[in-house]
Amino acid sequence: MKKNDQQAKLLFLQLSIKGHPLFEDGLTFSVLNDQRVYQDKSDTLTNLNGNIWINNIVTLVGKNATGKTLLMKALIGDLMLLLQHKSIDQTPLSDLLIGDKPLELTSYFYGTDGYVYRDIVRFAKETSSQKWVITDEKIYQKKVNARVSKRDFLNFKEEHLITDRSNLDKMVAVLLAPDDSIFRTILATHEYQTQEIIDTLLFTNINALLYTNKMIPTEILEFLDPTIEYLKVELRQSEINGKQFFYHLKFKGQTEESVETSFTIIEHYLSSGTAKGVTLYGELLHALKNGGIVFIDEFENHFNHAIIRAFIEYFADPKINSKRASLVFSTHYSEILDDLERGDEIYIVKRDQQIRLQRYSKAAVRNELNRSDVFDSDYLNGTAPDYEAYLKLRKATERAVKGIEAK
Repeated sequence: MKKNDQQAKLLFLQLSIKGHPLFEDGLTFSVLNDQRVYQDKSDTLTNLNGNIWINNIVTLVGKNATGKTLLMKALIGDLMLLLQHKSIDQTPLSDLLIGDKPLELTSYFYGTDGYVYRDIVRFAKETSSQKWVITDEKIYQKKVNARVSKRDFLNFKEEHLITDRSNLDKMVAVLLAPDDSIFRTILATHEYQTQEIIDTLLFTNINALLYTNKMIPTEILEFLDPTIEYLKVELRQSEINGKQFFYHLKFKGQTEESVETSFTIIEHYLSSGTAKGVTLYGELLHALKNGGIVFIDEFENHFNHAIIRAFIEYFADPKINSKRASLVFSTHYSEILDDLERGDEIYIVKRDQQIRLQRYSKAAVRNELNRSDVFDSDYLNGTAPDYEAYLKLRKATERAVKGIEAK
């Protein structure tokens, strides 16, 4: 069936993690709103059904080593497994599945045909092969209308169970690989148009210049680096290396363009922010055109506040985000929090013994306080480096500079 605007869409709602050695048991990430929605300030949300909305923008903010990246890998891996027919080892779940104890992921989705789904998938490590497989999976389905309450929206009963992996027809079970989800049966039965999952985590610490169209828009170049006249990335056949990238770059005021086949060479001409900005702009544009979910880790890497704000605003503008795409990003940059409209768009990631999530909207914070100040002052505990650790590091640095060996 051809995908079009009339085709029912399946939208991600929530993920819970149980049994993981690094995550607090039952840790839950949700894009569902938990604050009141005012119609004149609803641009950053998408209405699903009655008073049920989802946020188009969600950020994970936390200090270093709190688990933001691992949580994003869990989200991406889970969605790839369920929505993109990927096997476990074809997703970032391979980074999530550690230890020896079983892990359980519970995912919730909403179909624009009025159905809500809960998928519970259980992973375990095979003793013989030490390979992670799916040992159990159950899918629940129920029909909802516009009168459904928030409290009942994600509540399911046993009578809503429609598929149990342990009770599959023998012919179906034989054909099903142990590392594949059965959620694909839902997608096939309802012919859902799923959200495209756009994973940009590769570009967090690796600089690259990728763009799907040959000519990069002059507007994004002018925004990132006004000295560039044009930049073109061309993939063409090479007699020596097969398909190869060719980079055409011309600066304003120069008579000739530079043509290079290696990004490591073109990288000398471009700032890291420009290269990453062009790459991310292409990914964001793809998500906006198709109503996908784009994941960005450490958004502030190589960017100033103005660039980050501009990219975020695309998802809050209904004229641009007409397909209701979603942006999920992590950051250490607390000032970004002051730009967001809603407290339920923000998750504080903390880590003591395990990784925990606290939704800003659930925190007891006075409305007049700036969110960045709340985060930086450690008002919520666990959001800023420990002061004693800071003093110890300062003293150690002083000793090291003076050449005094630690006792």
